[in-house]
Amino acid sequence: MIKHSSVLILAHRNILLDQHRKLITEGARIESVFTEVNHLGEHGKVDLIIIDEAHLSGCESYQKVCSYYSTAKIVGFTATPSRLDGKPLNLFQQLIIGVSADELIRSGYVAPYDLYAPKLNIDLSGVSQSGGDFNNSELGEVMTDRKIYGDIVSNYLKYAGDRKAIAYCVNVKHALEMRDLFNANNIPAVEIDANSSVSDREKALRDFSSGKYRILCNCNLISEGITLPEADCCLLLRPTQSLTLYIQQSNRCLTPREGKRAVIIDYVGNCFTHGMPTDSHEWSLTSDVRTPNRSREPDVLVRICTNCYRAYPASVGRICPYCNHDNGKTKKEIEDDKKAELERITDIKKKDDRIRQGRAKSLEELIKVGKERGYRNPWAWANFVMNGRKRK
Repeated sequence: MIKHSSVLILAHRNILLDQHRKLITEGARIESVFTEVNHLGEHGKVDLIIIDEAHLSGCESYQKVCSYYSTAKIVGFTATPSRLDGKPLNLFQQLIIGVSADELIRSGYVAPYDLYAPKLNIDLSGVSQSGGDFNNSELGEVMTDRKIYGDIVSNYLKYAGDRKAIAYCVNVKHALEMRDLFNANNIPAVEIDANSSVSDREKALRDFSSGKYRILCNCNLISEGITLPEADCCLLLRPTQSLTLYIQQSNRCLTPREGKRAVIIDYVGNCFTHGMPTDSHEWSLTSDVRTPNRSREPDVLVRICTNCYRAYPASVGRICPYCNHDNGKTKKEIEDDKKAELERITDIKKKDDRIRQGRAKSLEELIKVGKERGYRNPWAWANFVMNGRKRK
Protein backbone atom coordinates (compact mmCIF):
# COMPACT_ATOMS: atom_id res chain seq x y z
CA MET A 1 0.00 0.00 0.00
CA ILE A 2 1.30 3.49 -0.90
CA LYS A 3 2.39 5.51 2.12
CA HIS A 4 -0.08 8.24 3.17
CA SER A 5 -2.76 6.81 0.88
CA SER A 6 -6.38 7.02 2.00
CA VAL A 7 -7.98 3.64 2.70
CA LEU A 8 -11.74 3.07 3.04
CA ILE A 9 -13.04 -0.24 4.44
CA LEU A 10 -16.71 -0.93 3.77
CA ALA A 11 -19.10 -3.46 5.27
CA HIS A 12 -22.87 -3.73 5.41
CA ARG A 13 -23.57 -4.64 9.04
CA ASN A 14 -22.72 -3.03 12.36
CA ILE A 15 -21.54 -6.36 13.80
CA LEU A 16 -18.91 -6.62 11.04
CA LEU A 17 -17.92 -2.98 11.40
CA ASP A 18 -17.41 -3.41 15.15
CA GLN A 19 -15.17 -6.43 14.52
CA HIS A 20 -13.06 -4.50 12.03
CA ARG A 21 -12.71 -1.51 14.35
CA LYS A 22 -11.37 -3.75 17.10
CA LEU A 23 -8.77 -5.22 14.74
CA ILE A 24 -7.82 -2.08 12.81
CA THR A 25 -7.29 0.97 15.01
CA GLU A 26 -5.40 3.20 12.59
CA GLY A 27 -4.43 3.61 8.94
CA ALA A 28 -7.94 3.22 7.52
CA ARG A 29 -11.45 4.63 7.71
CA ILE A 30 -14.08 1.99 8.46
CA GLU A 31 -17.62 2.82 7.41
CA SER A 32 -20.98 1.29 6.72
CA VAL A 33 -21.60 1.36 2.98
CA PHE A 34 -25.04 2.83 3.71
CA THR A 35 -23.48 5.71 5.67
CA GLU A 36 -20.76 6.36 3.12
CA VAL A 37 -23.17 6.57 0.19
CA ASN A 38 -24.88 9.51 1.91
CA HIS A 39 -21.62 11.35 2.70
CA LEU A 40 -19.58 10.92 -0.46
CA GLY A 41 -16.43 13.04 -0.57
CA GLU A 42 -16.83 14.53 2.91
CA HIS A 43 -13.59 12.90 4.13
CA GLY A 44 -11.49 13.74 1.13
CA LYS A 45 -10.01 11.49 -1.52
CA VAL A 46 -9.94 7.69 -1.39
CA ASP A 47 -7.07 5.71 -2.95
CA LEU A 48 -8.07 2.19 -1.92
CA ILE A 49 -11.50 0.70 -1.20
CA ILE A 50 -11.65 -2.64 0.64
CA ILE A 51 -15.04 -4.36 0.56
CA ASP A 52 -15.84 -7.03 3.11
CA GLU A 53 -18.31 -9.74 2.01
CA ALA A 54 -17.65 -8.70 -1.58
CA HIS A 55 -20.32 -11.04 -2.98
CA LEU A 56 -22.76 -8.26 -1.95
CA SER A 57 -20.91 -5.59 -3.96
CA GLY A 58 -23.51 -5.65 -6.70
CA CYS A 59 -25.99 -3.72 -4.56
CA GLU A 60 -26.71 -0.10 -5.46
CA SER A 61 -24.91 1.45 -2.47
CA TYR A 62 -21.58 -0.24 -3.25
CA GLN A 63 -21.92 0.66 -6.91
CA LYS A 64 -22.50 4.35 -6.10
CA VAL A 65 -19.57 4.58 -3.68
CA CYS A 66 -17.12 2.95 -6.09
CA SER A 67 -18.39 5.04 -8.99
CA TYR A 68 -17.87 8.25 -7.01
CA TYR A 69 -14.30 7.32 -6.02
CA SER A 70 -13.62 6.25 -9.59
CA THR A 71 -9.81 6.51 -9.38
CA ALA A 72 -9.55 4.29 -6.30
CA LYS A 73 -8.33 0.73 -6.50
CA ILE A 74 -10.91 -1.81 -5.27
CA VAL A 75 -10.18 -5.02 -3.39
CA GLY A 76 -12.91 -7.37 -2.18
CA PHE A 77 -12.85 -10.27 0.27
CA THR A 78 -15.40 -13.06 0.47
CA ALA A 79 -15.52 -16.80 1.03
CA THR A 80 -18.26 -17.09 -1.59
CA PRO A 81 -17.61 -14.95 -4.70
CA SER A 82 -21.05 -15.40 -6.20
CA ARG A 83 -24.12 -13.17 -6.15
CA LEU A 84 -27.43 -14.70 -5.10
CA ASP A 85 -29.05 -13.45 -8.32
CA GLY A 86 -26.27 -14.90 -10.49
CA LYS A 87 -25.25 -11.53 -11.97
CA PRO A 88 -21.53 -10.70 -12.49
CA LEU A 89 -19.39 -9.13 -9.76
CA ASN A 90 -18.70 -6.15 -12.01
CA LEU A 91 -16.51 -4.12 -9.62
CA PHE A 92 -13.63 -6.56 -9.99
CA GLN A 93 -11.40 -7.58 -12.90
CA GLN A 94 -9.51 -10.50 -11.38
CA LEU A 95 -10.48 -13.34 -9.07
CA ILE A 96 -7.79 -14.76 -6.78
CA ILE A 97 -8.70 -18.06 -5.12
CA GLY A 98 -7.15 -18.67 -1.72
CA VAL A 99 -6.05 -21.98 -0.25
CA SER A 100 -8.68 -24.68 0.13
CA ALA A 101 -10.70 -25.19 3.29
CA ASP A 102 -9.13 -28.62 3.71
CA GLU A 103 -5.67 -27.01 3.75
CA LEU A 104 -6.87 -24.41 6.27
CA ILE A 105 -8.17 -27.22 8.49
CA ARG A 106 -4.83 -29.02 8.29
CA SER A 107 -3.04 -25.75 9.14
CA GLY A 108 -5.28 -25.04 12.13
CA TYR A 109 -6.96 -21.92 10.73
CA VAL A 110 -10.33 -23.66 10.38
CA ALA A 111 -11.73 -26.13 12.89
CA PRO A 112 -12.32 -29.77 11.85
CA TYR A 113 -15.96 -30.80 11.98
CA ASP A 114 -18.50 -33.60 11.81
CA LEU A 115 -21.62 -33.20 9.67
CA TYR A 116 -24.88 -34.97 10.47
CA ALA A 117 -28.02 -34.87 8.34
CA PRO A 118 -30.90 -36.42 10.30
CA LYS A 119 -34.05 -36.67 8.24
CA LEU A 120 -37.04 -34.55 9.27
CA ASN A 121 -40.55 -34.90 7.87
CA ILE A 122 -40.20 -31.92 5.52
CA ASP A 123 -42.03 -31.76 2.18
CA LEU A 124 -40.74 -28.97 -0.07
CA SER A 125 -42.58 -30.13 -3.19
CA GLY A 126 -45.19 -27.38 -2.84
CA VAL A 127 -42.69 -24.57 -2.24
CA SER A 128 -42.08 -22.42 -5.30
CA GLN A 129 -38.80 -20.70 -6.11
CA SER A 130 -37.97 -17.08 -6.78
CA GLY A 131 -34.59 -15.45 -7.38
CA GLY A 132 -32.86 -18.84 -7.43
CA ASP A 133 -34.02 -19.87 -3.96
CA PHE A 134 -37.15 -21.09 -2.19
CA ASN A 135 -40.00 -18.62 -1.74
CA ASN A 136 -39.43 -17.37 1.79
CA SER A 137 -43.10 -16.95 2.70
CA GLU A 138 -44.06 -20.46 1.55
CA LEU A 139 -40.92 -21.91 3.13
CA GLY A 140 -41.84 -20.29 6.45
CA GLU A 141 -45.21 -22.03 6.43
CA VAL A 142 -43.56 -25.42 5.96
CA MET A 143 -40.87 -24.92 8.59
CA THR A 144 -43.24 -23.59 11.28
CA ASP A 145 -45.35 -26.76 11.11
CA ARG A 146 -44.97 -28.12 14.63
CA LYS A 147 -45.15 -31.72 13.40
CA ILE A 148 -41.44 -31.50 12.51
CA TYR A 149 -40.31 -29.95 15.81
CA GLY A 150 -40.04 -33.16 17.82
CA ASP A 151 -36.80 -34.40 16.27
CA ILE A 152 -34.97 -31.07 16.38
CA VAL A 153 -34.17 -31.13 20.11
CA SER A 154 -33.47 -34.86 20.30
CA ASN A 155 -31.01 -34.71 17.39
CA TYR A 156 -29.27 -31.68 18.89
CA LEU A 157 -28.77 -33.56 22.16
CA LYS A 158 -27.70 -36.73 20.31
CA TYR A 159 -25.10 -35.18 18.02
CA ALA A 160 -24.06 -31.93 19.74
CA GLY A 161 -24.49 -32.74 23.42
CA ASP A 162 -24.09 -29.47 25.32
CA ARG A 163 -22.24 -27.55 22.59
CA LYS A 164 -23.19 -23.93 22.02
CA ALA A 165 -25.00 -23.68 18.70
CA ILE A 166 -26.16 -21.11 16.18
CA ALA A 167 -29.60 -21.97 14.79
CA TYR A 168 -30.38 -20.66 11.30
CA CYS A 169 -34.10 -20.15 10.74
CA VAL A 170 -36.37 -19.13 7.85
CA ASN A 171 -37.91 -15.97 9.32
CA VAL A 172 -38.44 -14.16 12.61
CA LYS A 173 -41.49 -16.21 13.54
CA HIS A 174 -39.56 -19.43 12.97
CA ALA A 175 -36.58 -18.14 14.99
CA LEU A 176 -38.83 -17.21 17.92
CA GLU A 177 -40.51 -20.62 17.84
CA MET A 178 -37.12 -22.36 17.83
CA ARG A 179 -36.04 -20.26 20.83
CA ASP A 180 -39.21 -21.24 22.70
CA LEU A 181 -38.79 -24.90 21.70
CA PHE A 182 -35.29 -25.15 23.17
CA ASN A 183 -36.20 -23.20 26.29
CA ALA A 184 -39.18 -25.50 26.86
CA ASN A 185 -36.73 -28.41 26.86
CA ASN A 186 -34.44 -26.76 29.45
CA ILE A 187 -31.87 -25.72 26.85
CA PRO A 188 -31.26 -21.97 27.32
CA ALA A 189 -31.84 -20.14 24.04
CA VAL A 190 -32.01 -16.53 22.85
CA GLU A 191 -33.21 -14.99 19.58
CA ILE A 192 -31.97 -11.95 17.67
CA ASP A 193 -33.18 -10.52 14.39
CA ALA A 194 -33.13 -7.33 12.31
CA ASN A 195 -35.76 -5.82 14.61
CA SER A 196 -33.64 -6.30 17.74
CA SER A 197 -32.01 -3.15 19.09
CA VAL A 198 -28.22 -2.83 18.87
CA SER A 199 -27.96 -3.12 22.67
CA ASP A 200 -30.15 -6.24 22.72
CA ARG A 201 -28.05 -7.88 20.00
CA GLU A 202 -24.80 -7.06 21.77
CA LYS A 203 -26.12 -8.37 25.08
CA ALA A 204 -27.39 -11.58 23.44
CA LEU A 205 -23.99 -12.18 21.83
CA ARG A 206 -22.17 -11.53 25.11
CA ASP A 207 -24.50 -13.83 27.00
CA PHE A 208 -24.09 -16.52 24.35
CA SER A 209 -20.30 -16.24 24.49
CA SER A 210 -20.28 -16.37 28.30
CA GLY A 211 -22.43 -19.51 28.37
CA LYS A 212 -25.71 -18.07 29.66
CA TYR A 213 -27.35 -19.33 26.47
CA ARG A 214 -26.52 -22.50 24.54
CA ILE A 215 -28.58 -21.74 21.44
CA LEU A 216 -28.49 -18.50 19.43
CA CYS A 217 -31.49 -18.40 17.09
CA ASN A 218 -31.46 -15.97 14.18
CA CYS A 219 -32.79 -15.26 10.71
CA ASN A 220 -30.03 -14.23 8.23
CA LEU A 221 -28.29 -12.10 10.86
CA ILE A 222 -25.28 -14.28 11.65
CA SER A 223 -24.47 -15.62 8.20
CA GLU A 224 -21.62 -13.48 6.92
CA GLY A 225 -18.25 -12.67 8.39
CA ILE A 226 -19.17 -12.72 12.06
CA THR A 227 -16.60 -14.39 14.29
CA LEU A 228 -17.96 -16.43 17.19
CA PRO A 229 -15.20 -18.83 18.30
CA GLU A 230 -17.39 -19.99 21.20
CA ALA A 231 -19.92 -21.45 18.75
CA ASP A 232 -19.11 -25.14 18.32
CA CYS A 233 -22.22 -26.13 16.39
CA CYS A 234 -24.49 -24.92 13.58
CA LEU A 235 -28.11 -26.02 13.30
CA LEU A 236 -29.31 -25.66 9.70
CA LEU A 237 -33.09 -25.22 9.81
CA ARG A 238 -33.48 -23.22 6.61
CA PRO A 239 -33.60 -25.15 3.33
CA THR A 240 -31.82 -23.24 0.58
CA GLN A 241 -30.88 -23.68 -3.06
CA SER A 242 -28.22 -20.99 -2.63
CA LEU A 243 -24.69 -22.36 -2.40
CA THR A 244 -23.50 -19.00 -1.03
CA LEU A 245 -26.00 -19.00 1.84
CA TYR A 246 -25.28 -22.66 2.65
CA ILE A 247 -21.53 -22.09 2.92
CA GLN A 248 -21.88 -18.85 4.90
CA GLN A 249 -24.20 -20.46 7.47
CA SER A 250 -22.70 -23.92 7.84
CA ASN A 251 -19.14 -22.61 8.21
CA ARG A 252 -19.95 -20.13 10.97
CA CYS A 253 -19.00 -22.60 13.72
CA LEU A 254 -15.59 -23.40 12.21
CA THR A 255 -13.62 -20.60 13.87
CA PRO A 256 -10.80 -22.61 15.50
CA ARG A 257 -10.12 -22.99 19.20
CA GLU A 258 -7.69 -25.28 21.02
CA GLY A 259 -9.04 -28.85 20.89
CA LYS A 260 -12.21 -27.83 19.07
CA ARG A 261 -14.09 -30.20 16.76
CA ALA A 262 -17.24 -28.55 15.48
CA VAL A 263 -20.58 -30.18 14.69
CA ILE A 264 -22.93 -29.19 11.88
CA ILE A 265 -26.45 -30.62 12.04
CA ASP A 266 -28.14 -30.22 8.66
CA TYR A 267 -31.77 -30.93 9.49
CA VAL A 268 -33.00 -29.84 6.06
CA GLY A 269 -30.69 -31.74 3.69
CA ASN A 270 -28.82 -28.76 2.26
CA CYS A 271 -25.71 -30.93 2.03
CA PHE A 272 -27.49 -33.19 -0.47
CA THR A 273 -27.99 -30.14 -2.70
CA HIS A 274 -24.57 -28.51 -2.31
CA GLY A 275 -22.15 -31.13 -0.98
CA MET A 276 -19.91 -30.86 2.06
CA PRO A 277 -19.64 -27.34 3.61
CA THR A 278 -15.91 -27.12 2.83
CA ASP A 279 -15.96 -28.53 -0.72
CA SER A 280 -14.02 -26.59 -3.35
CA HIS A 281 -15.99 -24.85 -6.11
CA GLU A 282 -15.33 -23.30 -9.52
CA TRP A 283 -16.02 -19.63 -8.75
CA SER A 284 -16.37 -16.98 -11.43
CA LEU A 285 -16.70 -13.19 -11.59
CA THR A 286 -18.87 -13.36 -14.70
CA SER A 287 -21.24 -16.27 -14.25
CA ASP A 288 -23.33 -17.95 -11.59
CA VAL A 289 -22.15 -21.11 -9.84
CA ARG A 290 -24.46 -23.97 -10.72
CA THR A 291 -26.22 -25.80 -7.91
CA PRO A 292 -24.77 -29.34 -8.14
CA ASN A 293 -27.94 -31.26 -7.20
CA ARG A 294 -31.09 -29.16 -7.29
CA SER A 295 -33.25 -32.28 -6.89
CA ARG A 296 -31.83 -32.72 -3.36
CA GLU A 297 -31.51 -36.47 -4.02
CA PRO A 298 -29.41 -38.14 -1.27
CA ASP A 299 -26.15 -39.99 -2.00
CA VAL A 300 -25.35 -38.02 -5.16
CA LEU A 301 -22.93 -35.59 -3.45
CA VAL A 302 -22.96 -36.72 0.17
CA ARG A 303 -23.50 -40.07 1.86
CA ILE A 304 -24.67 -40.67 5.43
CA CYS A 305 -22.98 -43.57 7.19
CA THR A 306 -25.56 -46.00 8.57
CA ASN A 307 -23.22 -46.90 11.42
CA CYS A 308 -21.82 -43.61 12.80
CA TYR A 309 -24.38 -41.35 11.05
CA ARG A 310 -21.76 -38.86 9.91
CA ALA A 311 -21.84 -37.41 6.41
CA TYR A 312 -18.97 -37.76 3.98
CA PRO A 313 -18.40 -37.01 0.26
CA ALA A 314 -20.08 -39.56 -2.00
CA SER A 315 -16.91 -39.64 -4.10
CA VAL A 316 -15.18 -41.48 -1.24
CA GLY A 317 -17.31 -44.53 -2.01
CA ARG A 318 -19.10 -47.08 0.12
CA ILE A 319 -16.54 -47.26 2.99
CA CYS A 320 -17.08 -44.58 5.67
CA PRO A 321 -13.81 -42.65 6.23
CA TYR A 322 -14.65 -42.22 9.93
CA CYS A 323 -15.58 -45.72 11.10
CA ASN A 324 -14.70 -47.93 8.07
CA HIS A 325 -18.27 -49.20 7.86
CA ASP A 326 -19.30 -50.60 4.47
CA ASN A 327 -22.43 -48.68 3.49
CA GLY A 328 -23.07 -50.76 0.40
CA LYS A 329 -24.09 -49.47 -2.99
CA THR A 330 -26.06 -46.27 -3.42
CA LYS A 331 -29.52 -46.24 -4.97
CA LYS A 332 -28.02 -44.89 -8.21
CA GLU A 333 -25.30 -47.56 -8.26
CA ILE A 334 -27.93 -50.28 -7.83
CA GLU A 335 -30.04 -48.76 -10.62
CA ASP A 336 -26.98 -48.48 -12.88
CA ASP A 337 -26.13 -52.14 -12.20
CA LYS A 338 -29.71 -53.17 -13.09
CA LYS A 339 -29.57 -51.11 -16.27
CA ALA A 340 -26.24 -52.63 -17.25
CA GLU A 341 -27.58 -56.14 -16.58
CA LEU A 342 -30.69 -55.50 -18.70
CA GLU A 343 -28.51 -54.19 -21.53
CA ARG A 344 -26.30 -57.28 -21.23
CA ILE A 345 -29.33 -59.59 -21.36
CA THR A 346 -30.73 -57.69 -24.36
CA ASP A 347 -27.42 -58.01 -26.20
CA ILE A 348 -27.30 -61.76 -25.49
CA LYS A 349 -30.89 -62.17 -26.69
CA LYS A 350 -30.17 -60.26 -29.91
CA LYS A 351 -27.10 -62.41 -30.53
CA ASP A 352 -29.10 -65.62 -29.92
CA ASP A 353 -31.82 -64.36 -32.28
CA ARG A 354 -29.26 -63.76 -35.01
CA ILE A 355 -27.84 -67.27 -34.50
CA ARG A 356 -31.32 -68.87 -34.66
CA GLN A 357 -32.19 -66.88 -37.77
CA GLY A 358 -28.96 -67.99 -39.40
CA ARG A 359 -29.59 -71.63 -38.55
CA ALA A 360 -33.14 -71.63 -39.99
CA LYS A 361 -32.81 -73.40 -43.37
CA SER A 362 -36.38 -73.54 -44.63
CA LEU A 363 -39.21 -71.01 -45.05
CA GLU A 364 -41.20 -72.82 -42.35
CA GLU A 365 -38.35 -72.54 -39.85
CA LEU A 366 -37.99 -68.79 -40.56
CA ILE A 367 -41.77 -68.29 -40.14
CA LYS A 368 -41.49 -69.96 -36.73
CA VAL A 369 -38.66 -67.57 -35.72
CA GLY A 370 -40.78 -64.61 -36.86
CA LYS A 371 -43.73 -65.79 -34.76
CA GLU A 372 -41.53 -66.16 -31.67
CA ARG A 373 -40.25 -62.62 -32.17
CA GLY A 374 -43.84 -61.36 -32.30
CA TYR A 375 -43.76 -60.00 -35.85
CA ARG A 376 -47.13 -58.87 -37.21
CA ASN A 377 -46.61 -60.76 -40.51
CA PRO A 378 -43.99 -63.48 -39.90
CA TRP A 379 -44.72 -65.06 -43.35
CA ALA A 380 -43.79 -61.82 -45.24
CA TRP A 381 -40.66 -61.35 -43.10
CA ALA A 382 -39.57 -64.98 -43.68
CA ASN A 383 -40.04 -64.59 -47.45
CA PHE A 384 -38.02 -61.37 -47.43
CA VAL A 385 -35.13 -63.11 -45.60
CA MET A 386 -35.27 -66.17 -47.83
CA ASN A 387 -35.28 -64.08 -51.06
CA GLY A 388 -32.31 -62.13 -49.72
CA ARG A 389 -30.38 -65.34 -49.26
CA LYS A 390 -31.19 -66.42 -52.83
CA ARG A 391 -29.91 -63.13 -54.27
CA LYS A 392 -26.57 -63.70 -52.50
